[in-house]
Amino acid sequence: MAHESVPDLVLLDLNLPDIDGREVLSRLQSDPVCSGLPVVVISADVMSSRKDSLFQAGALEYLTKPLNIQKFLHVLDRSLAEKASLR
Repeated sequence: MAHESVPDLVLLDLNLPDIDGREVLSRLQSDPVCSGLPVVVISADVMSSRKDSLFQAGALEYLTKPLNIQKFLHVLDRSLAEKASLR
């Protein structure tokens, strides 16, 4: 779906019903069309090792649930502004 529509940003929950979010991130990063998409991971998992591995895999940001709405909006604004400046 991301390959066809090429969104400006991907919000990725790690606990998806049919595929692990880490696998989705891997697929996005390996797709030439999607590899440059900013990916913001959203999860209830606060383990720093999990965060680090997702950053190494290409996640731009890692937000924990419950979401801090101000931080979430700041991340969206920053991510979209950075993407716009690359155009």
